[in-house]
Amino acid sequence: MSVVEERTRTFLKNWYKAVAAKDIAAVAETLADDAEIASPAYWAPKGPKAYVVGVLTGVMGAFEDFCYEGKWIEGSEIILEFSARIGDTRLRGIDRISLDDEGRVRHIEVMIRPINGLMALAEKVRDHLAANN
Repeated sequence: MSVVEERTRTFLKNWYKAVAAKDIAAVAETLADDAEIASPAYWAPKGPKAYVVGVLTGVMGAFEDFCYEGKWIEGSEIILEFSARIGDTRLRGIDRISLDDEGRVRHIEVMIRPINGLMALAEKVRDHLAANN
């Protein structure tokens, strides 16, 4: 197994465990200091790590019945397919994650459908960020 494959495997083990436990401190440990997040809710990626942690905290608080359902890996590039709901609104999405040379998240891009799921999530995250800033 290559060094990149080993880093990616270790990252995924830690990521899955942290997300399943809704352990934001453990999620934060998987992020690079210069991490950024891109979302369909805004045009340009935003960061650094503290901002990404805030967004992910809001997302984790908003999602119910969250489940990863598929993954695609090419080196240090990962796509994770998921489903969740917010109240009565069901949604599906993907996390496209790029790892740095230390196996930490450098960039995460989230895509969600349908539009009402995206809007429900954007509202919950916006409210969370406003309440914690």
